[in-house]
Amino acid sequence: MTLEKILMVLYLCVVPFFIFAEEGPKPGPEVKKLSFYVGKWNETGESRAGSGEAFGKLSGHELCEWFSGGFSVVCRESTVDSNGTSDGLYILAYDGSKKLYTVYGTDNIGTIYSGTGTLENGMWRWTAEAVSGNSKTVMRYTFNSASGGARTMSVEVGGDNSSWSELLRVTYTPAK
Repeated sequence: MTLEKILMVLYLCVVPFFIFAEEGPKPGPEVKKLSFYVGKWNETGESRAGSGEAFGKLSGHELCEWFSGGFSVVCRESTVDSNGTSDGLYILAYDGSKKLYTVYGTDNIGTIYSGTGTLENGMWRWTAEAVSGNSKTVMRYTFNSASGGARTMSVEVGGDNSSWSELLRVTYTPAK
């Protein structure tokens, strides 16, 4: 085989690989809206263990980054309140077939979180089930933009629309 033929075979084998690699799937506009969460954040706020208890101070930090490929956001969070330190890991994504955002996560005490979210008029609303041992809790998370690039979150626990009780109020400010 001549050098010219060898080069032609290599060209025919290698060029399609590069063309295919460049034409892989790209995140759509709905996925890109998850950039709302991306960044390094400081947390301040209030929390309580139950609906009948008083709120106490909460502080912490969170780091949310795009996962390779840009189709999901991975967040690591550490929070300190009157209950102690809580470390969590969460994955946010968009399910195009259901037209819903999804969240999956876990924390340092073994709670597993899974749920769905929507974005309407700049407000993110997530409903998730938290499973810890044999116990299941339905939670509702509401995020809004705040001044100076910050965002706020309210977490409620409940089950039906008439019995939601707020457990957390958090402000996330960009960390320097």
